[in-house]
Amino acid sequence: MATALTEELIILRDGAADFARRFIAPRRDLQTMKGFPHDIWRSMADAGLLGMGISPDCGGMGGRFIDIFVAGEALARWGHNMGIVLSWVIHNAVSRYFISEFGTDVQREGLLPLLAKGVKTASIAISEPGSMAHPRHMKTTATRRGGDYVINGHKSFLTNGQIADIFIVLTVTGSEGDKKRFTSFLIPKETPGFAVTRNISLGFLKPSPHCEIELANCAVPASNVLGKDGTAYEAMAKPFREIEEVCLMGPIIGGMQRQMELLIDGIREGQTCPPTDELRGNLGALRYTVDTLRVIAFEAASMLDSGKNYPEFPSLLLSFRAIANRFESLLRDLRAPSNREDGDDLAVLTKDLIESINIADHVAAIKTKKMGEELLKGKG
Repeated sequence: MATALTEELIILRDGAADFARRFIAPRRDLQTMKGFPHDIWRSMADAGLLGMGISPDCGGMGGRFIDIFVAGEALARWGHNMGIVLSWVIHNAVSRYFISEFGTDVQREGLLPLLAKGVKTASIAISEPGSMAHPRHMKTTATRRGGDYVINGHKSFLTNGQIADIFIVLTVTGSEGDKKRFTSFLIPKETPGFAVTRNISLGFLKPSPHCEIELANCAVPASNVLGKDGTAYEAMAKPFREIEEVCLMGPIIGGMQRQMELLIDGIREGQTCPPTDELRGNLGALRYTVDTLRVIAFEAASMLDSGKNYPEFPSLLLSFRAIANRFESLLRDLRAPSNREDGDDLAVLTKDLIESINIADHVAAIKTKKMGEELLKGKG
C-alpha cells in the first residue's frame, strides 16, 4: 500500500477531502431532504469529480478504478454522507466501465465529455421487479424491426434513475436452447415509449435517488446497441457487480473512519472513569481492521486497472465483505452501552454502511460455496 498511494493519488485524495468538507459535510439536510441536491452535483462537475472515471482524452480526470476508490474514501470520510457518494460512485463506474470499455467511438465521443462535465448523468438498468438481476427471470425484451429495436418491459432499483439523462438497459434479444441472450442499449430519457414510473425510497443511503422505469414499444436505432449483440449479461452485467464492489470499498472505508470518530466522541462525552484495557483493545481492533480493509481495496482496485485476471481477485472481494461485517459487529457491541438514540448520526451512518457492505450478499454466499466445492473436487 505504501507504494500504491502515489503523490498523484495523495493530491487527488486531499482535493476530494477538501471538496467534501466545503460542500457536503455542512449540508445537514441530506438525510431528510426530498429530491436530490443538484447544487452539490453541479459543484462536483465543476471540481472535475464527475469525470473521475473518464480518461483525459474525453475531458475526465483519470479513468482508473483506483482513482475512484481513493476519492470515494475521502468524500465519505469528510463529507459524512454515504448517499451522495453512492450516486457519485455509480456515475463514475458506469462511465468508466460500460461506456468507456464497450462504447463505439461515436458513443464514447458523444457521451463521455458530457458525463464528465455533468451535463448528462447515466443510470444502469439491469434488475427487474420481482426477479432482481437473475438472468433466468428477466423479461424485458428487444425485438429487431428493420433498422430499429423495439423494447418492452420494466426495470427497477435504478441508482440515479431519477436524475439520469441516458439509460443503459439490459434486454433479452434471443435464446440458445434454454439460455437467454442479452443485449444492452443506450436509451435517452426523452425516447418515446420510455417513462420513469415510480420513485423508490430505500429508507437508507439518502439522498441517492432510485426509481423504476417502463419501456412500452420503445424504439431505438441499432446504433444504440452498447457492446456486442447477445453477450451483454456475461460480458457486461456479471463483471459490473465486482467492479461496483471495488468502487464502493472507498466510501465504505471512509464511512468506517467516520463511525470511529463518532463512537469515540460519544465515549468521551459519557466517560466518568478512565478507559479500560478492554476498551482500548477493542478500539485498536477497529483501527487495524480498517487499515487491513484499505490494503485489500488497494490491491483489488490495482488488479482491475491491470486488465488481467487474477485467481485471487474473488477472494479479496469476499474477504473484504467478511472483515467489514466483523468491524460492524464489533462497533455495535462497543456502542450498545451508550444507549444512544437510533436517529443519531452514528446510527444513520451505520445503517447505510451495513446496507452497502451486504449488497448482493446472496451472490457472495454462492461464490463462497463454489470455492468450497472446488476444493472438495481438488481444483483449489
